[in-house]
Parts: sequence; structure tokens; C-alpha cells
Amino acid sequence: MQLRLALLLALLSLAACQTPAPAPTGGSLPGSAQSLLNWNLKGRLGYRAGDDGGSASLEWRQRDVQGLIHFSGPMGFGSAEIRWNPDQAMLDTGKEQLIADDTASLAWRLTGLWLPVEALEYWVRGLPFPRAAYQADHNDSGALAALQQLGWALEFERYSAVPGGASLPHKIRATREDQRFTLLVQDWEPLP
Repeated sequence: MQLRLALLLALLSLAACQTPAPAPTGGSLPGSAQSLLNWNLKGRLGYRAGDDGGSASLEWRQRDVQGLIHFSGPMGFGSAEIRWNPDQAMLDTGKEQLIADDTASLAWRLTGLWLPVEALEYWVRGLPFPRAAYQADHNDSGALAALQQLGWALEFERYSAVPGGASLPHKIRATREDQRFTLLVQDWEPLP
């Protein structure tokens, strides 16, 4: 009887778990979104935070744990860059440079969105951020279709294969309270 009860409790606890285990970061298949650690990306970002909003072109250069996003367009300042590495993040607007411990505070300063760029590094590849709980839905081909994570509700659309074989999203819509953004990826360039 105790064995049956223990087995039933174990099955119930597994069924109640809404957060799947993060996908392994080591040993991922070549050509998978997980194995993609270096890339160049070009796209457009539209955003709204409360009554404020805007849009910008962006160019993202990711090299393992270091990244740079260059924004240009009608954001009210011409252009700006957010750069980061494991030690610090920096926002350069051309008029001022701000240094912070995290990218989210710099993205907030730039757009009014509390956007965790370290999570966006995963989301842009159609993956959940592995260091936070999440709920996910997948489409018929197994790709991430919807994600609830870090207070954001994200929808992933228009997957297509990029050089190297990974299938990556080309449109992401996200909302969090009175904040929202849409990221349209126009060009993916995976790098070795």
C-alpha cells in the first residue's frame, strides 16, 4: 500500500509540474537553435510602454556571452547601442554613456520597457530562458509557439531555416502589463 501511495504521489507531482526542465546547454545538436551562440541579426523593433512608444531598426551582434545591439531610427535620439559582457552593460546614446550591472535597466532607460536582454538572447532563437521558470506551448512542428516567462507573454511566428540548419522565428510579439513589443527579424546570419 505504501509503495502504491508513493508511486501515486510521484506521478501527481510530475503531472502538476508546469515548468519543463531547461534543455541542456551542452551537447546540443549542430544546426540547432541551442547551438547557435554567435550571430548577426537585422530587424525592426516596435514598442509601447504606457503612453510612450516608438520603433527602430536594430542590428544585433552576439558573440557567445558578449553582445551589442545598435538601434537607429525614430526613437527620439537618432541612434544608440547597448553593449554587454558578463561583467557589465553599457548604453551609449552618442550624448551620454551609462554603465550598469544589467541590460534590463539600460533597455528601460532607452525604451521604457523592462526588457531582460539576457533572456531575449534565448527568446530571439525561439528558446525559453533557462534560468527562469516558464510555461510553453509548441506548434505542430515542435517549435515554440507561446511562452510565459519573467512576466512576459510571448508569441513566436514565421519560423524558417537559416544557414546552418536551425529553424528560427522571424516575428516575436510580447506583452507585459502595459508594455509590449514586436520584433521582426529581417535577416539572420548564424556564425561559427
